Amino acid sequence: MRRAFAQGRIGTAAEAAALTWRWRGGAFPRLVVTVGPSSSGKSTFARSLPGVRTVVCLDDLRRERGSRADQRANREVLGEGLDRLDAALADAAPDGGTVVWDATCLNRHQCSLVHAVARRRDALVTHAVWRLDEDSLARRNADRDHPVPPAVLGGQVRRYEPPYPGEAHRTWYVAADGHVRDRAGALHDEED
Repeated sequence: MRRAFAQGRIGTAAEAAALTWRWRGGAFPRLVVTVGPSSSGKSTFARSLPGVRTVVCLDDLRRERGSRADQRANREVLGEGLDRLDAALADAAPDGGTVVWDATCLNRHQCSLVHAVARRRDALVTHAVWRLDEDSLARRNADRDHPVPPAVLGGQVRRYEPPYPGEAHRTWYVAADGHVRDRAGALHDEED
């Protein structure tokens, strides 16, 4: 810890606590939070991760209510999603299982709601962050089974504020091909 502080890698108690994850026994839930606009590749990435116990996807919750595109009940869908996340993390805790939050999480406020649940469950949080230009997103959106309206996608791009390293215990930077190409955080183990 002292070395990390001296090197400027940590400066707060929360950052110091994040360094302790590697020394824990592994019996804590792991949460991967997808962060990026629609059409980034978040759902494909979530399905490709090995060893994932549960994926909480807000689009799936909307589909269960009748229409994936229906945004009128977003507050209720978010509440249900956060409840499912809490239950999934509780279930994953005893053996260190992994849960994925599959939603846009465009800004710090949206991520903070998920982080609050993760803190209650003492989960190790990883942000999986996408950085794609607007033209690439528009091309991907046109090829999707369920494209979002171009104006909605443009609005997401304008509101998108990727998180900084340190806002989660780990940060993975996911390239357009869906592979983690860079990492930030103190914990690097084989399962990354």
